[in-house]
Amino acid sequence: MRFFRPVCSLVAASAACLISAAATAQSAEPAGDNHVAVGLGVLLDRAPFNGDTTQIYPIPLISLKQGAFYIETTEMGLARAVGTGMVEVGGELFVAARNRSGRDRAKLTVDGGARLWVSIPAGRFSGEVRHDITGTFGGTELIARYSYPIEIGKLTITPAAQLNWMDRRSANYLYGITAEQRAKMIANHRAVVLPVAPITRHATNLGGDLTFAYVIGDHWSVLGVASGSYLGKPIRRSPAIGQEWQSSIVAGVAYRF
Repeated sequence: MRFFRPVCSLVAASAACLISAAATAQSAEPAGDNHVAVGLGVLLDRAPFNGDTTQIYPIPLISLKQGAFYIETTEMGLARAVGTGMVEVGGELFVAARNRSGRDRAKLTVDGGARLWVSIPAGRFSGEVRHDITGTFGGTELIARYSYPIEIGKLTITPAAQLNWMDRRSANYLYGITAEQRAKMIANHRAVVLPVAPITRHATNLGGDLTFAYVIGDHWSVLGVASGSYLGKPIRRSPAIGQEWQSSIVAGVAYRF
């Protein structure tokens, strides 16, 4: 069975990256198995902005697959895979929710996109394109990802590396500071009020994550993920950015029916 896969913007991503761990942990079951799984997790998000502290959020974990249709926490879509033996190739069309990182910046948008992937004994390689479909910022991202599951009894550890290219509109939306956001910081009496700081160029972030899944009995899994992203130069040079890395940790439990 494969459930709880990653989506690829960093905060949504971290939340949702851990769910792919349970999939690999249950690898004794047939790939593509229909299922329903629910769980609860906690997200610790460290935004890269000056004066930002670690934020803690509870997150529901939901996974459903019926035929080609799937839901994976913040993402839903249609998926198909073909292959036998040691090679499997698949594709997905999806919509995925996105929530910006950082205090006084939270805003929910939705991306639409497509993903292609291939799994071989050396690991899983995927590429995707996603675009804002709410009209909020109209940006586009391209993501290349590699992961390799390691099974040790009931424990599965999956290291992964990811390259995330974002156009100027996406980079500015995710990491720029607007006059409205600055005014909100002033109104909320923040100790650190960031300057208006737009991102004026496209950027490429290099990231990685390490997921863990431990299976308990026939239904329960304990899950965790630690992820980080080294920010592209146009982002790091912003006067609003206080650290070169953005990071997050997620831990949770899931029950498969």
